[in-house]
Amino acid sequence: MQMATTPGNVWEYSIRELITKRIVTFRHLRNALAVPLELPADNSTNKAAEAASSVGNRGLRRRAYFNALMFDPEDLRGMFNSIRLRKRTRAYFMLGASLGPILAISNPADYIKALGILINEYDTFMAESGSKTKKRHFFRKSKGGEEHGSSVSGNYEQGNFSYLDTHTPPFDLDFLQVFDTFCQITVIMYSKLADSLLSIAMTQSAFDSIAKIDSRFKRVIGTVTKELDELMKNAITKELRLIDPLDLASPENEINTDWETSSIYK
Repeated sequence: MQMATTPGNVWEYSIRELITKRIVTFRHLRNALAVPLELPADNSTNKAAEAASSVGNRGLRRRAYFNALMFDPEDLRGMFNSIRLRKRTRAYFMLGASLGPILAISNPADYIKALGILINEYDTFMAESGSKTKKRHFFRKSKGGEEHGSSVSGNYEQGNFSYLDTHTPPFDLDFLQVFDTFCQITVIMYSKLADSLLSIAMTQSAFDSIAKIDSRFKRVIGTVTKELDELMKNAITKELRLIDPLDLASPENEINTDWETSSIYK
């Protein structure tokens, strides 16, 4: 006897498929953006250096982007320059740090509700912050003695958010390190979201709430993958130039085209 298909079943299947896709994507991005470990000079043997080149932050195994290209660490640092991306780095840090306390919520319905509130607060804060990047003190005392950050314009003031933690360190953050941690906590968030589906009734309202939460993280994926696609395109173009005989003959090419004397052919 075939089970009848209900809207709830369809919504739950769609959400589970979406969650699985996001978990795989964030794990892949984390591996693709991992940079090699830097060994001390006195321990940098050839064997150790070769092993370290395939290992990223915190021992993470580096992977080729879409199994096509292993990014050069210098290219990654150039594309994701922490100074140029200071505002986005702090935004990812703020959103990732805010997810931590929410993961401790045990009730599935309350967990999903809290995620929805966090995303609303995050979007409101970013919209009201505008394009200006303001350095905020890591801790700032209010009149009542409560620790919170400086205020922003509009209806929301820093310290009045329910879940958004707007504290950021008083020093510049490294984008690749922040994004690495952001991917980790986002995978945990989605994994718990998948577990929560076992305990809630999948209604249109629940489906819409989860889809709205996901839309924020989908934008993160879209932004980063667009930059990685550009980086991969430039890297592949550079590699193709190396095997183009016409390009090799170009005086603008840095490669020594004297095959008899060039060291790269010895």
